[in-house]
Amino acid sequence: MTEEKAEKPEKGSAISLEEEIEKSVLEKTGRSNKTGRDGLYTVGGYSFQTYYEYKNALMDVKKIDVIRNGLDLSDPEVALRLYNMIRDGRVIFRSEIGEEFTRHVSDIVAERSADLLEDKAVVDEADSRAKWQRVLALIVLAAACIAFFIFAFSQIKDAITARNLSRIRNKTSDIKTGTTAKNISSDESKITDSTVIYNEDTKKKVLPEFDDLIKKNPETVGWLKIEGTDIDFPVVQKDNDNQYYLSHSFDGNEDKNGSIFMDSRCSITKPTLNTIIYGHNMKSGMMFGKLSAFLKKDYYEKNRTVEFNTLYEKRKYEIIAVCLSEVAHENDSSFRYYDFIQPGTQGEWDQFHKYVAEKNIYGAGIDMTNQDQLLTLSTCNDYMKDGRLFILAKRVE
Repeated sequence: MTEEKAEKPEKGSAISLEEEIEKSVLEKTGRSNKTGRDGLYTVGGYSFQTYYEYKNALMDVKKIDVIRNGLDLSDPEVALRLYNMIRDGRVIFRSEIGEEFTRHVSDIVAERSADLLEDKAVVDEADSRAKWQRVLALIVLAAACIAFFIFAFSQIKDAITARNLSRIRNKTSDIKTGTTAKNISSDESKITDSTVIYNEDTKKKVLPEFDDLIKKNPETVGWLKIEGTDIDFPVVQKDNDNQYYLSHSFDGNEDKNGSIFMDSRCSITKPTLNTIIYGHNMKSGMMFGKLSAFLKKDYYEKNRTVEFNTLYEKRKYEIIAVCLSEVAHENDSSFRYYDFIQPGTQGEWDQFHKYVAEKNIYGAGIDMTNQDQLLTLSTCNDYMKDGRLFILAKRVE
């Protein structure tokens, strides 16, 4: 038997969606949307007691409008697919209006799709699609599990790195405060010429707090600490290599956190005018992850003291500028702050001073001269592509 397909209402038709719903409601329930409203809000002949229910109803009306304008529900296959999507929860209605529309779609399927439901090929196709959907769901689940385990492994590695650094920090702190092991006598704890470590090249005495650190990593050059922050780390340096410690921990193990390290062009035995120290801007806050806090002025004003104790002397610095910059392209002739270590001319110094004044987020007034010993702390920053945050400090003690 051939059925005439109901004509799909054209967009802009005089028969509005609300009128269609009203007609359906009147046929199904005998209720009219013109009378008997007991609720505070009404949509399509339905009354709702709360604004939340009312908003859900409006959302359902919009969904129904989109469906009616986009799909030919007189087509049994289209109606069946829509019904399956509603049944499987891929199309969700949250109001009585949506439920009424679902029943309407169900009626269309029941009245016009009996033959289609009995068609084995269609059923098989539906089963095949369901199987592929299950496979896809398993793939997505597996990918989510893998991502979770990668994240968990990363967190564990971060925790191990943090614990190792904490142990080093605590041991170094014990030496600084003069505490010794319980079983060591006062005579044994005294430092004599025979127990002092010397740098073989310079014959300089190494501060006692670095004895154990040098034994663990001979590339140790000092310790960096910023008051009021979590930045409290050993500093290392590899000869002629500014890449190694980007991916290796203080212990020499591969580690995405890297280490805090000094530029290979700088020296603690013959200090350059500007000493540059690098560290990753880790989202976990490790290494130089907390430097971004200095972009807040109140934080900057309260935490301006930096200690950088080298193997041979204790140094204290005061932060004088917080700058946002970027990595220059290979053929770009713009100034590179990370190459300013020991100026050869007054012109180079003037260029550096001008650059810092332009990049300082707290204004152009920079209190420094070419006689100051400077310390630059440099890290990445995502304020722009290849962005950099560097903090400039001058030595005060």
